[in-house]
Amino acid sequence: MRSFISRMWPDMLLGMVFVVSGFVKAVDPMGLSYKIEEYLGMFQLSGWSGLSMLLSVLLCAGELTLGLLLLLRLWRKLTAVVVTLFILGFTILTYSIYTDPYGGINECGCFGEAFHLSNGATFAKNLILLVVSGFHLWNVFRQAGNDFNYRQLGLVSGVLVLAFFVPLYAYFYLPPFDFLPYNVGSEIEAENAIHLYDTGFNEVSDQVFSGGKPTYMIGIKEKITPEVGDKLAALFEAYRDGTVNLFGVASGSGMTIPGYADIPVYFMDEVVLKSVLRTPVGVVAFADDRIVGKWNLLYTPYRFERGYGEELSRERWKRGAFFSGWVVMLALLFYERKKRTE
Repeated sequence: MRSFISRMWPDMLLGMVFVVSGFVKAVDPMGLSYKIEEYLGMFQLSGWSGLSMLLSVLLCAGELTLGLLLLLRLWRKLTAVVVTLFILGFTILTYSIYTDPYGGINECGCFGEAFHLSNGATFAKNLILLVVSGFHLWNVFRQAGNDFNYRQLGLVSGVLVLAFFVPLYAYFYLPPFDFLPYNVGSEIEAENAIHLYDTGFNEVSDQVFSGGKPTYMIGIKEKITPEVGDKLAALFEAYRDGTVNLFGVASGSGMTIPGYADIPVYFMDEVVLKSVLRTPVGVVAFADDRIVGKWNLLYTPYRFERGYGEELSRERWKRGAFFSGWVVMLALLFYERKKRTE
């Protein structure tokens, strides 16, 4: 038993760190893309910011893939080499951030919005992981039976599907759960109050959210196309007959909703708008001082045709289905791995 633990602990420790780190970022790939844009700006590479979303998905999926390969003990030599190089690269990066005299980046974003570490703590953490990964690399190469095995290709394919599923789902359908104070189900209180301003920079939040009706906010960070606007038709009719409150928000001027000139557009702080809605164009629903739903208008099939203000239970069911599906797929991978080693 002691020998088993001594051989397994580096796989388990590194695997859990990579899976947790990858998962908490993968449920919010848009948030990670904002952090990547900060890194690109720090290194004078802002021209590459258009690739930030792609890099975000690849990074999340890469961390999840490496973590699962470690836990499943698949392709061990290749995985050990890649993990060591990965940690070495990020150790160098975090050292650059830690010693940056201008302090351009406050924290690395290693664990997304779940929890934050100082740059010094992040660098120390990466040094520890680098030592562990070095020991793991040495341990793997001195053991027999760790050569590349093509028969494990099916399991590795399953790992890749599982790893890419999380960030792609969160990108197209918004985070199933996020760690910001604007998560679906969160109550709107003083610390996460929504502040809206008209063109004269007068706050109009109280007037907009008055009346006790379900309220729908259309977040606009880029131009809305007519195809996207068509999804708002039923919601607009509910607004015209007085069933709901409806308004748009933007962080800059010139943003409109084509075909819906009657919908007022207010201003919101850019950082808050990015925190509330992780998509260029989307809808947030409020009812009873609580966020009850969020939708990515670019990809959602939802048409807002019924159940105004009652979306929370449906959104919670959707969240439960996401996590249950991911856990079941993960369990099947471990079960299949166990069968093949018996």
